[in-house]
Amino acid sequence: MKKTLALVLSLVLLLTAATAMAATEIDYWSVFTGGDGAVMQGMVDAFNASQDEVHVNHTPMTADDLYQKVPLTVQTGSGIPDVCVVHIERIPNFVNQELLYSYDLDLVAEAGIKQENYNQSAWVKSTIDDEQYGIPLDVHGYVTYINKDLFDKYDLNEFVADGYITFDEIRAIGDKARAAGWEGGIFNLGWMRAQMLCYYAQLAEGHKLTDDGIAPSLDKEAMKKAMETMKALHDDGYTTKKTDDALSMFYGGEMLVWSEGIWMKAAVVDAGVNFEMYPAVCYSPETCKNWMSSHNFVQFADEERTEEEDLAVAKFVNFMGENSLTWAKDAAQVPAHVSINEVAEFADMPQAFLADPERGDELAIYYYLHWGLFDTAFSRVGWDFIDGTIAIDDAIAQVEKEIADSIAAQ
Repeated sequence: MKKTLALVLSLVLLLTAATAMAATEIDYWSVFTGGDGAVMQGMVDAFNASQDEVHVNHTPMTADDLYQKVPLTVQTGSGIPDVCVVHIERIPNFVNQELLYSYDLDLVAEAGIKQENYNQSAWVKSTIDDEQYGIPLDVHGYVTYINKDLFDKYDLNEFVADGYITFDEIRAIGDKARAAGWEGGIFNLGWMRAQMLCYYAQLAEGHKLTDDGIAPSLDKEAMKKAMETMKALHDDGYTTKKTDDALSMFYGGEMLVWSEGIWMKAAVVDAGVNFEMYPAVCYSPETCKNWMSSHNFVQFADEERTEEEDLAVAKFVNFMGENSLTWAKDAAQVPAHVSINEVAEFADMPQAFLADPERGDELAIYYYLHWGLFDTAFSRVGWDFIDGTIAIDDAIAQVEKEIADSIAAQ
C-alpha cells in the first residue's frame, strides 16, 4: 500500500514538473522601479497564477538603463527580452534604428488583441507605415489638482462647475480667494516640459514639433503665446516662483490649484489632501489638451524568437489590458484597454475622464523621431523665460538650434 501511494505521489510530482516545463517562458523588461514596479510585479504574478501555459519573468529597471541596455542587447543578439514596456515617444526612433519588430496583427488577434479594444489616441501613435509597433498599456499625463477644502472655504467651486479651469479663471480664483483673506499660493510652475506641452498643444495645430519628421520646426507663434501666458501669470503674482517648493505647498494646504502628473495621485491621498482632479488648465474648454504619454508593450528584434513565444507574449499583453483595474487603482494610471470604462470602480476614480472615448481629442501624445533630443533641449530652458533669464524668442530659437546641432552631430 505504501509503495502504491509513493508511486502515485511520484507520478503527481512528475506531471506537475512536466506541466511547469511545458509552460512557455517569457522574459519581460519594464521601466517600473518604484511603487509602480511593485504593482506591475503583482499583475505579472496574477497572470502567471491564472494559467499554466505561459510563465513571465519580470525584470524592472530605470528607463535610462533600459534605453541604454536594449540597443546593445539587440546588437549582440543575446539576452533580448521577449517583450518590453517603453514610453511611446521612443518608438519612432527605435523603428528608425531597426530595433523593433512590428506585431503580426493576425497572430495577436488569436489572443484577443484588436485595435478597437484600445484607446485610439495611443494605438495610432505607435502605428508607423501601416505597421503596429506598440500595444498600449496606459495613457498618463499632466493634469490639474485642486484643494477641495480651500475651494469650499473660499467659495470657488463655480470656477470648476463645467469640469475645466481656464487661464482667466486662474486669475479670478486668485482674486476672489485673496479678497476673502487667502495668503497662500494660487497656481504653480510645475514640470516645465510637461506643463508647457499641454498649453502648446492647445495652440499649435497637431501639436507639431517638426514639418518633415526630422528637422525641428516648432509653431513659434503658438509656443511664444503659451510662454507669454505663463510669464504674465507669473509677473502678475498668480504663480509660484521658480525656487518655491510647490509640492510641499499643495500637500500642506498652501496652494489652491496644482499642475502635476496623474502619477502623483497616491501621494496626494497619502498626504491627506481632499482633492479633485481636472484636465490641464486651458484657454477654453473647446481647446483643452493634456500632454500625455503612454507605456507601450513592444518586441525588440530577435531572430531566435519563435511564433510560440510571440503568441505567449500576446496572451500576456491581452491579460494585462483586460485586467488593468489594479494599474488604475494602485499605480494611478489610466488603462488603455477600453474595457476599463465598463468597470464601476474605475468610473469613480478622479483620472477616469482621461479614458473617456468621447474626449480622446483632449489627449496630446507627441510623435517625433528625435523626441529624446527635443526633451533634452526643451527641458534645458526650464522656467528661465519666466523671470527673464532668457528672452522667449531666444528660448525657442535655442531649442531648435540645439536639436538641429545634435542631429547633425549624429
